[in-house]
Amino acid sequence: MEFLYQRYWHSEVYRAGDHLICGRTMYADSDRELAVSMVLDTVELKIQEAYWEKYGSPGDMREYRKEIPDLKGIQAYLGQGPHLRRAAENLGEDMARSMINETVTCIVQAETFLLLERGYTGKEDYNQAWDHFYDGSCRYYSNLDRVQCSWGDYIGNQARENRLFDRFKSQHIYREQGVGYMIAGNLRDSFHHISSWLEIEADVNQVLRAEASLMQVPDEVCRESIHQLKNIEGLCVRGMKKKELAQHLGAGQGCVHLIDLVYDSVDTYNRCLNKQLEQSC
Repeated sequence: MEFLYQRYWHSEVYRAGDHLICGRTMYADSDRELAVSMVLDTVELKIQEAYWEKYGSPGDMREYRKEIPDLKGIQAYLGQGPHLRRAAENLGEDMARSMINETVTCIVQAETFLLLERGYTGKEDYNQAWDHFYDGSCRYYSNLDRVQCSWGDYIGNQARENRLFDRFKSQHIYREQGVGYMIAGNLRDSFHHISSWLEIEADVNQVLRAEASLMQVPDEVCRESIHQLKNIEGLCVRGMKKKELAQHLGAGQGCVHLIDLVYDSVDTYNRCLNKQLEQSC
């Protein structure tokens, strides 16, 4: 077996002063280290400072830090996609958009521990707002009539005070003679634990096998989304976009975290092949 390419992410959200939080995502792969960070208020979640960082590698270990002015004043929340996309495009970095989105996603997750500052009266108020706002968006929120554990009950009565949210992700791709490519994906955060496995036939870029395990999720209804993985077996994933993959994995009837993880695997496969093509030129 040949080990080809590794990718790692760590996202964190923590208090950074009175009514301030910091959201940060660090990324490393076989070639580089990158980071994006944001400082924002806890009432409106508007970004006050934002930076893009690059870290050197052996032979040139210099650090590089650049302000992201297009993010200032933007709310780090759902529905801000066009503003976030424009800020990422102006940076001109291929990983900027996904890392900015990842950071904002984790800030939204951390809102669970900012209820009073965000204007909610408590867990019940927050649950009702999200049941309405997120209706139909994933397996959990598309099947609220069958959900046995509310989000508030899942979190419990003891809230976090300082370190609000962490997320770790990894992707590893291997190649074995006679089998093809194998990609292992893992996601572990403060609320979820999910792992995935793809096997792809090298010559035709088709998924031979797709499996996953949802080890920690809010409710049993979330685990039903695993069956959607059969939909991508036999598909060519070379150059596949996330929106197309999401449709195959159930979209609003799938698990958004599983969709994200499997897309990271598809993206890792495509990046690895592109890298091999560049090296062969």
